[in-house]
Amino acid sequence: MNKQRPAIYPFKEFSIDYPEPIIMPNGVRLYVAAGGEQEVNRLDVIHRGGSFEAAPHRLVAQFVASQLSQGTGGRSSQDIAECFDYNGAWSNGRVAYHHTTVSLNSLNRCFDKTLPVVRDMIFDPVFPQREFEVFRNRSIASFQVSRQRVKYMAGMEMARIFFNDDYPLASPVTDEEILAVNTELLKQFHRKYFHAANRMVVLSGGVSQREIDMVTEAFGQDAATEPVSPYAEVNHRHSDCHFSFVEMNNAVQSAIQIQLPAVKRTHPDYFNLRILVTALGGYFGARLMTNLREEKGYTYGIYASLLGTLETGYVSISTECDCAYTEAIIDEVKKEIELLRNEPLSQHELELVKSNMLGDLVKNNDTPFNMANNVGGMELYGIYPQYFNDHIAAIRAVTPEALLDVARRYFIPDELYVVVAGRMK
Repeated sequence: MNKQRPAIYPFKEFSIDYPEPIIMPNGVRLYVAAGGEQEVNRLDVIHRGGSFEAAPHRLVAQFVASQLSQGTGGRSSQDIAECFDYNGAWSNGRVAYHHTTVSLNSLNRCFDKTLPVVRDMIFDPVFPQREFEVFRNRSIASFQVSRQRVKYMAGMEMARIFFNDDYPLASPVTDEEILAVNTELLKQFHRKYFHAANRMVVLSGGVSQREIDMVTEAFGQDAATEPVSPYAEVNHRHSDCHFSFVEMNNAVQSAIQIQLPAVKRTHPDYFNLRILVTALGGYFGARLMTNLREEKGYTYGIYASLLGTLETGYVSISTECDCAYTEAIIDEVKKEIELLRNEPLSQHELELVKSNMLGDLVKNNDTPFNMANNVGGMELYGIYPQYFNDHIAAIRAVTPEALLDVARRYFIPDELYVVVAGRMK
């Protein structure tokens, strides 16, 4: 048996090229991420309008996305389900802060059967009362369960103290809030946001000109008679409260969430800050995981991410642990942040971080479906076609000194926000 460890080679030069949009007859942009040997495809139809635009009824966008498949002017929910099942297809809706996406996964040979169904779902939903009430009751039960989970409660409380009490997503969803949603609110949201001026389309997979022409016919012909709907203005003012404890006496574990203000994706410091956050807790061998899992055994996993919306960004650190370790974990996170502010990364550690990040970039673009996710992100977050290549260049060029400078400007101890949900001990 050969027990010699395989050689490790650095990443060779590579680049990520994104497709130029096809401008359909009604002005809607169609991006095609073609590739792969299998004759399958995924269609993503994205409209402006998400959770923030639905406020003060923040659940309306989620209800719309889920109820599109429950009936159209010419098809019942059973007709829609049977068409997808018979043709080996499926569809789902997803809601982000400012956008709603309806996806169809289909075989190319069945696309002429499945595409018209999704078109009807998007253009002509009826939101039938009986199906709506079933889903609303299920939502009440689901959120009742969520409110018993420390992770959910920590996330809600962090939104409240990190931003402010009037932040649209800053409190746990109540039964009364769900019961206040009705089909008329769904119809109003759909009319306001689901039109051509708000739309972009991404088609990915082993597609040919046939599938492109079919999508153009389905989503590129309706006239853009309405203006583009503006994004909701959201106040991201940070509060003065930097610590909050949500007591949950029956909790077996505590959830810890720690956040720091940061920058959005288009800021010049974003790339280097993301590299720094990766070193802190962005992969299995990062500092937080090594310290708190491998060395001390305080938690099964702890991760740090650079997250954000269109308007802002933030560093988020989260974990769940035995209640006895809560205070120790918070102290250790603060120590790791302070170390990054005072000592540059070794060249060896930096090379590990670079290899991990370059590997993730390759993995996240290695299929047409993954490429489609990023193409959609280009439009949704206002980034540009060469964005990921610039990210690659920043990773290759970064130095320990540059990361030390970023740490001193963004890893500021007095700006830490900490939430614990569960029991402290």
